[in-house]
Amino acid sequence: MIESKTRPVFVNLGCRTNAAETDELAALLAQARNVVVVNSCTVTLAADRDTRKAVHRARRQHPDAALALMGCYVDAHPGQDLGADLVVPNAWKPAPLQAETSVAPPGARRSRFLLKVQDGCDNRCTFCIVWQTRGRSLSRVPSYLEARARAAAAAGYQEIVLTGIDLGSYRGGLAALVERLLAAAAPARLRLSSIDPSHVDEALCRLLEHPRLCPHLHLPLQSGSDAVLARMRRRYDVAQFQRVVALAKGVRPDLALTGDFMVGFPGETEADFNRTLSVTENAGFMGLHVFRFSARPRTAAARYADQVEPGIAQDRSHRLIELGHQLHARYAGSFEGRRLGVIWDRVSEDRIRGLSENYLQASEPAEGRRPGQLEEVVWRTASSVA
Repeated sequence: MIESKTRPVFVNLGCRTNAAETDELAALLAQARNVVVVNSCTVTLAADRDTRKAVHRARRQHPDAALALMGCYVDAHPGQDLGADLVVPNAWKPAPLQAETSVAPPGARRSRFLLKVQDGCDNRCTFCIVWQTRGRSLSRVPSYLEARARAAAAAGYQEIVLTGIDLGSYRGGLAALVERLLAAAAPARLRLSSIDPSHVDEALCRLLEHPRLCPHLHLPLQSGSDAVLARMRRRYDVAQFQRVVALAKGVRPDLALTGDFMVGFPGETEADFNRTLSVTENAGFMGLHVFRFSARPRTAAARYADQVEPGIAQDRSHRLIELGHQLHARYAGSFEGRRLGVIWDRVSEDRIRGLSENYLQASEPAEGRRPGQLEEVVWRTASSVA
């Protein structure tokens, strides 16, 4: 939070798309006074709790400020009064002007520039409420995105992260957009945020050869069982996912593969979970985001009768997380002694942490280094950040 009682305060919860929207709003409201904005999340019940706590904390810490609540929580709980002075649904979010290219330099809010290229989702996953709160898939025009990318590079950003609720559904094709942005953003590198496996095609994989496209894909696999994927209403099966990984790694054998996984989905058997373990290890993931299924009201999966016992889901979560640690150590060890381009993020005591192009987190002495700076370092597993 910004400490001043007069300058605007922005509290962001949830995904990178939310963070990109908060940054855009911060630029639009830079001259506002005594305003607090909470950009909310509702993806899980825990996110709902975090939103309520954030609103109450903001009201307590800034009692005289005008408090605005925006984001997915608003759409998931229409009419709910948390004490905000202004409640802004997603459809009412102020969009930046097409001519707006003002970009705060690295370090003012973050070390990487988040570029929102798309919003909404046309899929109807049975565990997800976000498609209800965000609406249908919409894409921003390429010329505006190119202008923002050029402005970010000119402001000194060394990395631009493309974000969206369903990034791969970008109208006109994500690969074509990435090609245009690679040209516009020079010399900054580009990174893709989460992308559905069904949207990774040969054209996108070919671009992984480009030296300024980070060799990193975050694929929300969710499960290694076709039966579970079908009940989730995902748009791919395991075979398609495996073809995508083989295609991408055929272009970039050192590709960093990360992903989202949900355990304890209704009806998930031990055999289903073991398939997830096997598919995950064989694919060569280097980072796993593991979530236990939470029955989200207003979703189809919340009404399924065959809910998994919490203790079983917790055990599966621990086992998958442990596998993730092993896979990360294996991947990180394969880069021992190699030179990687690290962008420094944040300082903790006398150390600074940063992220390489292939998603390895490094730590070095902070002296002489600053957030947003790109530095080529020799990777040592001993100096990595767990």
